[in-house]
Amino acid sequence: MFPTSRQVDHAQLSRVELHVHLDGSLRHETIWELAKKKGLSLAGCETLQDLRDIGDLQAIERIAYEFCEDEARNGVTYVEARYSPHFLLPLDVPPTFEALCEVVRAVDRGFARGENDHRVKARHVLCTLVGADMARDVLKLCEHFRGEGVVGIDMAALAKEDFSTYEEVKEECDEVQIFQEARRLGIHRTVHAGESGPAEMVRRALEIYGAERIGHGYHVLDDLQLYSKCLKEKTHLETCPISSFLTGSVPLSVEKHPVVRFAEDDANYSISTDDPTITGAYLQENYDLLWRWGMSEAHFTRANLNAAESCFLPEHEKRQLVKQLKNIFVDGNSKEEATQDLPFKATAHTRLDLTYALN
Repeated sequence: MFPTSRQVDHAQLSRVELHVHLDGSLRHETIWELAKKKGLSLAGCETLQDLRDIGDLQAIERIAYEFCEDEARNGVTYVEARYSPHFLLPLDVPPTFEALCEVVRAVDRGFARGENDHRVKARHVLCTLVGADMARDVLKLCEHFRGEGVVGIDMAALAKEDFSTYEEVKEECDEVQIFQEARRLGIHRTVHAGESGPAEMVRRALEIYGAERIGHGYHVLDDLQLYSKCLKEKTHLETCPISSFLTGSVPLSVEKHPVVRFAEDDANYSISTDDPTITGAYLQENYDLLWRWGMSEAHFTRANLNAAESCFLPEHEKRQLVKQLKNIFVDGNSKEEATQDLPFKATAHTRLDLTYALN
């Protein structure tokens, strides 16, 4: 059995998660306890942003620490957690640069304790929201904490009910300049695109914003020319299977989920959760779902190596991570085990075995 399988081997953490929101990963019991401690009512809270007043620096550190513990329980050895420092600030705290720095430091303290206790390496990806006038602050924070845990910048947009006119990635806005500046500074970049918006959003993210990775990206399949380019250039697609259904990004009636298509086509994809607080599903549940769809241990191995090779760690740390995973996969499995009962049609293009997965 592969270490990446449905049975988590806590002795050998072997999964890599690249798309998970820290501010969407609070344990429900932690929300309850923090609200009770501060005498706040949860009645009427409809979004995570409604819960901002339960937070303080101590609470933020706790959330970051518990996040690492939950990642370890799901077999994760390395994770890039994205969050908006602005949205972790209590509503009564002005978003000064120093206040935002304190948020990042609190998260980092939680991550450091989590790594020490649970052997999970966690790094920060700082997120800006389209049109929220926070991009300049986020870029400044990425510069300030470069080499101190912050490995990249992300951009997301508020969801809309009408997907036909949904612009996740605008052609002209302040964030364009910020991302182009981030590229010049050598700051790694990922962008939410093609989740609910059309394939054009993926094109803009790549060509205008210089994105190195695409958050979700399911609708890239609607433009086969663009999809072929992504395959050729090994553009990394951060998929979140369960979340994709719950957000309506992928309809329940779909015959084949995009992540299955990505696996068949040898795309550069990985498997993540997105927002466990909202979906109620951690990484294990996503693996279980993909297993039921017919994905094999070799697909999971490839996806985790894809994630390691596409992560935003410095090159020497990235090489160490890839080597660590390959050692685990080779030691834990034989080639014969890896090539048994592969679910997809065994052609020269789509057949996966351990030799393929580790190359």
